[in-house]
Amino acid sequence: MRKKNGFILCFIVALLLLVGNTVFADQPPKDPFSKKYMEAKDVCSLVKQVLREGMNAKEVTKRSIELGHEACLVIRCAVEGNGSLPLIIAGALEAGATSDVCSKCAIDAGADPKDVAQALETGLGYTPAAAGLNPINVNVPGGEPAGGVLSSSGF
Repeated sequence: MRKKNGFILCFIVALLLLVGNTVFADQPPKDPFSKKYMEAKDVCSLVKQVLREGMNAKEVTKRSIELGHEACLVIRCAVEGNGSLPLIIAGALEAGATSDVCSKCAIDAGADPKDVAQALETGLGYTPAAAGLNPINVNVPGGEPAGGVLSSSGF
């Protein structure tokens, strides 16, 4: 009797697992962006198409990298798709790409190196340098600076 009850219990658990997996397996993606990625075969053409449709370049780049696509490929395709360079780099940095990857791939795609440097500065939070140099006042102990030559022969 115990074997029969154990068999029935195992059968019911297996049936529930099977039904539960089939119910949740065919859920569509929650947003249209993920749905397009699931349908597309070529990531590059999809990035360009989505940018042409007017989606934010930062979100496209960030989501593409977060979905597991190679950062360099996504950056290159977004630059070639005429996305805003500062937004592309900001999205890539937020997704975890490093600044050297961002700069190399953007320049390889044809972006101007000066524009890439400026976009990286703003994306990483750097502030531009001051217009002029500030003079530094150096004083030595004893009041007035002393002059002269220091020679190693006197040691």
